[in-house]
Amino acid sequence: MRPRRFVPLAFVAISMLVGCNPAEQKTADLGVAAAPAADLPPFQQELPSLKAEATLPGVWKSAYGVIPRPDTVLGSHHAVEFHYTADSAIGVPPRLLMVIRVFKKATWNTLTSVQKEQVRFITEHSGEVFAFSVVTSSPYPVNSASTLRVDQMMLQLLAETSPFRLTFKP
Repeated sequence: MRPRRFVPLAFVAISMLVGCNPAEQKTADLGVAAAPAADLPPFQQELPSLKAEATLPGVWKSAYGVIPRPDTVLGSHHAVEFHYTADSAIGVPPRLLMVIRVFKKATWNTLTSVQKEQVRFITEHSGEVFAFSVVTSSPYPVNSASTLRVDQMMLQLLAETSPFRLTFKP
């Protein structure tokens, strides 16, 4: 009987050594990044409508789509929207996560004196101010894989050490 008991125990031990963890496999199937956010390097996203590129935290990689558009919200004149798309292949609809808005300097000065919490300053370039707004909570169900990914994305974006910035092309 000892050989029969050894086979199941050996299988469990080998499975643990190889890393065959069903919970990890399920997470990978849902499109959630397997690497921790801290392990993913920042990357650049071209933003042709702004003649710039955004440096984003690594956790954002392959998780969003960009939509440039005219905009008049809060007095801006252009916007670039970032929509979560990482789980759309499994039926999770894209939702807005972040908007970068462009303001004339005078409009920005008026806006910040009235509504300081609506938008966050990124940079100033050629007499315009670039600012961003983010969603205040995940647009997906609590504890879903999408919510966990969106939360990671927002935490990395808003962290004090975030690489998020705009770099303008000549």
